[in-house]
Amino acid sequence: MELNTTLVNPNILATRKPFDKLFPIQEETLAAISQDMELNGFDPVFPIVVWKEENVLVDGHTRIAAARNMRLDQVPVVYKSFEDEDDALLYSFHAQRNRRNMSDDDIVKCLALLDVMHKKNAEGQKTTRKAENEIRAKELGISPQKVDKARKVMEYGPPDIQEQVQSGEKSINKAFNEIQEHRRESGEIRGRETDGLGLSAKYTQSLGRFLKELTRIREHGWQEVSQEKAVADIEAILDLIKG
Repeated sequence: MELNTTLVNPNILATRKPFDKLFPIQEETLAAISQDMELNGFDPVFPIVVWKEENVLVDGHTRIAAARNMRLDQVPVVYKSFEDEDDALLYSFHAQRNRRNMSDDDIVKCLALLDVMHKKNAEGQKTTRKAENEIRAKELGISPQKVDKARKVMEYGPPDIQEQVQSGEKSINKAFNEIQEHRRESGEIRGRETDGLGLSAKYTQSLGRFLKELTRIREHGWQEVSQEKAVADIEAILDLIKG
């Protein structure tokens, strides 16, 4: 169904939690968008999205801030209906995820949000942690391994490490390795950290088979593999090597 765009004064549009805190405005991005608006005006291809029933901004917080900086009198707005706040939040999340590369602090924040929302919708239903990780991985566009590492950081990490990840000061992978090493030293988990990749011959043989198969796929339908899937798989390999 086609949604109509309405021109609205940006100063009358309301913002509130949790929508304005889902992806905080980055100063560098705000400055760049403000500069572009000063030269070219507000791009109507990317209108502000407002929750019709609540009259609250759902998507476009950085654009609306830039429009106010530029003292624009009107901005294009689409009023969209949502069943409830969770429905509106999911829309906002997917709109943001589809047009940005999510940082590790974004991943941790959105993982917690999605867990809460899905928990409310799945009361009484049982599922495994592995299955949940695979679902969240698809929603976030990352590997299940990274989802599992993010969970363990927030479950087992001390407050200072959790805060460093949430603020973007430390990556999920680095925080995970530090936490796992501490858990090994304390005897909570067994096993040693190893820098090796296994026996050299086995590694070389496995790598050769992998590259050969990739070559075959590329020659017979590489276009059927989505870029998102390929990136997630590469990230999983990197996590396996580093982790």
